[in-house]
Amino acid sequence: MTDFLPAIFLGIILAFTIGPVFFTILEISVSKGFKAAVFFNIGVVFSEIVFFAIAYASTSSLLESIQENPSWKILGGVLLSFYAGITLLGIYQNKTEEGLYSFDTGSESPNLIKNMVRGFLLNIINFAVLVFWILIVANYGPGFQDTEYKMFLFFLTIVGTYFSIDLGKIYLAQQLKSSLTRAVITKIKIVVNSVILIIGIVLIFKGFFE
Repeated sequence: MTDFLPAIFLGIILAFTIGPVFFTILEISVSKGFKAAVFFNIGVVFSEIVFFAIAYASTSSLLESIQENPSWKILGGVLLSFYAGITLLGIYQNKTEEGLYSFDTGSESPNLIKNMVRGFLLNIINFAVLVFWILIVANYGPGFQDTEYKMFLFFLTIVGTYFSIDLGKIYLAQQLKSSLTRAVITKIKIVVNSVILIIGIVLIFKGFFE
């Protein structure tokens, strides 16, 4: 049992890592509802599974490629910037005649599959998450060589902890929803995607200057 205590700790770190998914899941919870945020998070979990599979299949060579080739960071930055830029453009294009931004009032029956795909795509373009899983497999994998299934249980413990904490974040965001006006929610969406855009630009600059 003690072998899996680090997995719980890593799951907590993953849940509270400040990045595009962290902000977006809170924004979706407030603007589109609990179900939409949960399905967004399910999409994120699917991308974590993909990253873990890639890391497990090619740990050392892929880690060296990402660390030595700055073009990975540039690509990730471009994709994040594109995602945020398109989202911000959509917000501004949906202004009403009164000068307010449009708001998704259909949060009671959101497009759940769309939100799941959105979660998958937003996380899959963040190569920092792939590095996270490569480092985990590289550090903990050798210790589980005698019983290979333990590595998968280790992974499930991390993801289970992450998912559980995110459900708590979604619930807390829902409690704040009743006190937020439409204009405030729109501002939150703008701030969230502006942060994602900044993260993308920083990655691009880091890639060019490394």
